[in-house]
Amino acid sequence: MKGTVSFHPVDVAFFDETIAPLVAGGKIDPERFVADAIGVRKTHWQVRRFSRAIEALRAAAEPPGPGAGAGLWEKTKAYLERFDWRPDDLTRRVLDRVDPDLHLAGRPFLITEISTPKVVETVDRYRAASVPRAAEAIAKEQLARLDPDLARDLAPEDGLDLSADLLHRSDLLAALTRIHELAAAARADRAWGDGDAAGKPAREVLRDELPWRALYLHARVVPFWIARDVDGLETVARAARVPAPEMMVPAWRLFAAACDEFAELKSTLHLEVKGSRDVGAFVAPDDVPKLLDFLNVHGARIIQAAAREGEGQACATLLRKIRECAAYAERHGLGYIEASGLVPPDLDDAEPASA
Repeated sequence: MKGTVSFHPVDVAFFDETIAPLVAGGKIDPERFVADAIGVRKTHWQVRRFSRAIEALRAAAEPPGPGAGAGLWEKTKAYLERFDWRPDDLTRRVLDRVDPDLHLAGRPFLITEISTPKVVETVDRYRAASVPRAAEAIAKEQLARLDPDLARDLAPEDGLDLSADLLHRSDLLAALTRIHELAAAARADRAWGDGDAAGKPAREVLRDELPWRALYLHARVVPFWIARDVDGLETVARAARVPAPEMMVPAWRLFAAACDEFAELKSTLHLEVKGSRDVGAFVAPDDVPKLLDFLNVHGARIIQAAAREGEGQACATLLRKIRECAAYAERHGLGYIEASGLVPPDLDDAEPASA
């Protein structure tokens, strides 16, 4: 599948205590959720300063090309200069040691550990960082594991400032309110639209968007793993002719009350991640150890099948991310779920418009 696929350790209690009451028309106390989301966003932003600096060095590793409107001589000169181009020492270290698919755009934060238990432990350390400086210290430590000189010489690069906490708080509360209002409109068989648009029947919008909207909010506080232009585990296993994991089911459990009230919702929840904003397979907390067992038993066979198609390394990295996510879930008594179209909190200040 083209686009971003994400793998989430899922806190079932969030869906029971935050999403379900909103769908049922009740009230919640959002303060703990909002405070946690604001803190998590700041940690991500602080750590991404190092990832951004690495990405800038990688981008500069290629020799400059001819400018726009360059003539034949300028183009020829630029072509010849490519043979003598040598990146500086810091850039070479980045190219040699940083795996962008894992270290920059794969794990929840900048983590360079090798073993799964160490990765899980480091995610928890980032989450426990109470001030930005503490998160920055962990990021430098992780860089030092790749190369002490890289940790010493890499200057973090600021990006755009985050929106104000008060504005972000307003965005989060609005996203929670929309779930409450969408369910109310569906219950009353009203239309749902933005601005002056006539809108679609609210029951259809709830059926198509509620799971993704709910997981979007969950992802503001619980760390998750990302992969690009890949498929979920059920699809990958099927392509390798490995029986799909039996413990993977549609996410009915997370939306049990909503499925009872809006029967069409249950019929549209599924295993395979299909669209740009979709929710796929779910594994209950008690079954996460079985998911890890499945990866241990069948992982090599799946990678071998992918290697025959020239995708062995990409598949190995994908299964590594899924294993790390499942191990984190097991450690904290969480479930596991797959989705698409979700990015880390610091890259997405406000809830995107309806699909």
